[in-house]
Amino acid sequence: IEPPVLQKETPVPLKSVDKNNLRPDGRKWNELRSLFLKVGIITKAQGSVYIEMGNTKLIAAVYGPKEVLRREEFSLKGKVTCEFKYMPFSRAHYCEPRQNFEEKMISKCICDAMEGVILLERFPKAQVEISVQVIQDDGSALALALTAASVALINANIEVKDLVVGTTLRFFENSEILVDPTAEEEHGPFSKYSGGAGFHLAVLPSLSQISYLKQTGKVEQSHAKDCIETCWETCLRLATGIKNLLQDSIDESAPR
Repeated sequence: IEPPVLQKETPVPLKSVDKNNLRPDGRKWNELRSLFLKVGIITKAQGSVYIEMGNTKLIAAVYGPKEVLRREEFSLKGKVTCEFKYMPFSRAHYCEPRQNFEEKMISKCICDAMEGVILLERFPKAQVEISVQVIQDDGSALALALTAASVALINANIEVKDLVVGTTLRFFENSEILVDPTAEEEHGPFSKYSGGAGFHLAVLPSLSQISYLKQTGKVEQSHAKDCIETCWETCLRLATGIKNLLQDSIDESAPR
């Protein structure tokens, strides 16, 4: 689908934007990249999804609920585990096969977000395992991973409160914003030169609740509020497209 464009207009005279206020890939400051997803791609998993946003591509899979075998781990509520991993050649630099500190922290972020969404009381003494692998990272991988994990849970018929939809935003010191940044905009020399902050937000669109929020860098409180509101509106608009794509993918996978 062609991504939605936010109606709010903000001047963006950034060095990464040309004289027509367009980014290097032709987008306006508030435009999302094109989105694609397909569910049920891993037959051995209870639920799975391949999802891409622009050139950021990843796979999420859900295994379980599985019975917890060790007595000390028994609980009246289910347990969620998550492993997030960049594939070796998914980034500009080589990624080691062993999970590093960044990947462990992202795994915990996804796990915490999904624990707040899954109805864990429905499967006591059991656990759900989530695996997210980034095939290609061209920016906003954390936000897409949160969305993918949620879609994989739905495909696995795990009962959840709502779909989780994530987005990323970059704020620069001259008060300008880029929604859904590419890897260069999010992590490249341009981003470091301009300072500013990054925002990662995931919401439950039907419940109007925040599932996850992370800020990196420093920003004034008034600007932070504007950034979070922009992320919120972006997530709500993106949710409609994801739900339509999810339904189309389910319809295609259904037996005829």
